[in-house]
Amino acid sequence: MKRLVLSIFAVVAVTSAHAQWPSGEVEAQRQARSVHLRWGGIVKDATDVVGYVNVTESQTNSYYMVIGFDGGYMGIQNVNGTHVGIFSIWDPVGHAFDFKAKPDDVVEGLRAKVLYSDPRVNVSRFGGEGTGAKTMFRYDWKTGSKLRFRITAEPDGNDRIKFTGYIGEGKDEMKIATISRLSHGKKPVVKGVYSFVEDFWRNGYSKTLVRRAEFTGFASRVSEKDGYTSATAARFTADGNKLMTIDAGPVKGGGFLQTGGKTENKTVKLWNWFKFN
Repeated sequence: MKRLVLSIFAVVAVTSAHAQWPSGEVEAQRQARSVHLRWGGIVKDATDVVGYVNVTESQTNSYYMVIGFDGGYMGIQNVNGTHVGIFSIWDPVGHAFDFKAKPDDVVEGLRAKVLYSDPRVNVSRFGGEGTGAKTMFRYDWKTGSKLRFRITAEPDGNDRIKFTGYIGEGKDEMKIATISRLSHGKKPVVKGVYSFVEDFWRNGYSKTLVRRAEFTGFASRVSEKDGYTSATAARFTADGNKLMTIDAGPVKGGGFLQTGGKTENKTVKLWNWFKFN
């Protein structure tokens, strides 16, 4: 893989932040529907999950979230035409669906904390979609290029879990950051794994544009001594937006998501599972 071009990039990316949760009808008037793949076959107690994305149709102000899980997310964005990567971990407190939450609403001891970040990464706290720690960086990704993401989980003392996000592979794998959050007695695992495509332009015109990405190669393992177990199925889901200009279905090694424009739901029906080879 060609070495990534990276630099510090400070930007406020809107990835789901609203003053309040809009109705499905309001969303349908202004934005393409957010669509997801919920991955089946992630091993129980997985501490290492890997997945790939290939964005085949991109628009400005779009998010291609590759690995989301119970605790955070990572992926790539097109922010006003600038390409970036992002890795974030939520504070483990009750702000997950609070779109008015501010970063300082959470006291220091309860916050997600960045233990390490690559020097080329910008570190900040976020609010407006819950609260947490965010790392962001300039990332020269291209449509039609397959990109690898990986996340690991391990104990951080007796009461925290640290998650580490990586991008790239082989000698070009970049350790983005390690972020710690309170465990509340939970095991250090990566579970509830999913991917999505999101339009955060939300100006009415943005829903007329197609966004499409292929998500493949999802696999997980319990420890470094184990081999990876591949996912073999996914469920097609979506947010509360009422638009049906969406589609998903199998590709070799995974599935695709498409939303916006004149897309029709003709491959796999919404809310259904599908298998792939």
